[in-house]
Amino acid sequence: MAAKQHELATDLERRIAAGEFSETNKLPTEDQLIEQYGASRYCVRGAIAVLAEAGEVFPVRGSGVFVREDREGMYMPISTSYGIAADFPDRKVVSMVRELALTRTDEKLAKRMRCDVDAPVWRVVRLRCVDDLPISYETAWYLKEYVPFLNEEIASGSLYRYMREDLGLRFGFTDKVIHMDWLGAEAARQLGLEEGDPAICIEDDAFLSNGKLFNASYNLYHYKNAKFYSMASMR
Repeated sequence: MAAKQHELATDLERRIAAGEFSETNKLPTEDQLIEQYGASRYCVRGAIAVLAEAGEVFPVRGSGVFVREDREGMYMPISTSYGIAADFPDRKVVSMVRELALTRTDEKLAKRMRCDVDAPVWRVVRLRCVDDLPISYETAWYLKEYVPFLNEEIASGSLYRYMREDLGLRFGFTDKVIHMDWLGAEAARQLGLEEGDPAICIEDDAFLSNGKLFNASYNLYHYKNAKFYSMASMR
């Protein structure tokens, strides 16, 4: 069910980005969404909750679900993990592959990814840019058990879209650890900053809908170009 909610939320986010609801600034009613998607009321409400947590919409009791106005600038939702390409659907998003290798987990990585030591894993290092500005320097690992094939062409696009649409993976949830770090020489060079500059670091552990971890990543964000937001309730 969580996967269906995520799929519905992703499609609604696409429709929001396309400006489909700009005239009314509201989503269709629950009953209309149930009819449009052939989904249960529980699934529709779950999808709306996902969008609300991401700051895309805000429900008002008795009035409907309103679409929030776009923010100016490069803001990314801190509470969801759709990927940079999904966060900026109307912008030029480029992923420059710096390393792509099939390797094996050592003891430390195996513990993090909850798999056997020496398990085959894809290591992908990418520089992510939006409108030609560097946003993040990303090191990610994908278990070959769930992602049997990768190449540079695929890694240059949206990996999550490839895994969802081509491999049929159903995403569940992501655990995030957020902290400050300082850039090493290579990360600084890639981001156009100085070694020792500060960086926002987000470590993601991504799980499938069956609870299996398939992806871990270490993401260093440009302290000037990357901005994040989260919607907080005022109850």
